[in-house]
Amino acid sequence: MKTTKTALAFGQLEKGLTELLESGDWQKYLTVQSKFHNYSFNNVMLILSQFPEASRVAGYQRWLEERKTGKKDSKSIKILAPLKRKVEKENDKGELETKTGIFGFRTVSVFDISQTEGDDLPEIVSPLTGDDQGLINRLTAFSHQNNVPVFFKGLLGRANGCCRYDALSGHPIEIVVDPLLPKQHQAKTLAHEIGHSLLHSRTQYNDHIPRSQAELEAESIAFIVLHYFGIDSSDYSFPYVVGWQQGEDALENLRQSGMRIQKAANQVIEWVENHCPTLVAA
Repeated sequence: MKTTKTALAFGQLEKGLTELLESGDWQKYLTVQSKFHNYSFNNVMLILSQFPEASRVAGYQRWLEERKTGKKDSKSIKILAPLKRKVEKENDKGELETKTGIFGFRTVSVFDISQTEGDDLPEIVSPLTGDDQGLINRLTAFSHQNNVPVFFKGLLGRANGCCRYDALSGHPIEIVVDPLLPKQHQAKTLAHEIGHSLLHSRTQYNDHIPRSQAELEAESIAFIVLHYFGIDSSDYSFPYVVGWQQGEDALENLRQSGMRIQKAANQVIEWVENHCPTLVAA
């Protein structure tokens, strides 16, 4: 029965991703997202040091293009932009080639979306609201018996949660979830991080599999576990998965990881049902 219900939930996930990929809303969202920079690690650190709550950052001109203007008295965030120039160099054949090189950096100003006002940008991912139906305590108990304690505390930046690993062994050592999230979203985040703890060592997460695939697997586990116990996370999980895949090959990658996802989800579900019988599956 468990395996059948888990397989049905996996099928629901696959169907939801297909519908989202085919929707005009998703294409509109990707169009807007493509206009925003992927900032370097150093610039991300600069942004967070000046504006820890930053979520979507762009220059003044970019915000104008999106019909948004800066709020009065907003203080800009300073980052570094490369100074480039074209130079001629000889290649291996002794021929001159023109290449663009970086010869320095300059300071530029950017603004977070919260410092602007004007037209709303399209949003696809919707946070979950509502009651967790007791699932937080059960999932916390599962993770503790799996030797990965759970802590509820704030995180730097906008992360809802994280799975932390031992630097030497690479094994998961703790899960952290933001306690300010709605209860239902805390449960979903916890299930997601448990997915990482079950399937991904530190080495796997950083080196052996693409980050996008690790996120697809963890979020799929979260969707199946919550679905089994009567909580629908599709408004968040479907666009989250497709977003990490950038809309490309999401379904194929989901199918490739299908057995791993369902096995891990079943592991969580079986333990919760055996040790927390008061939580009844939907």
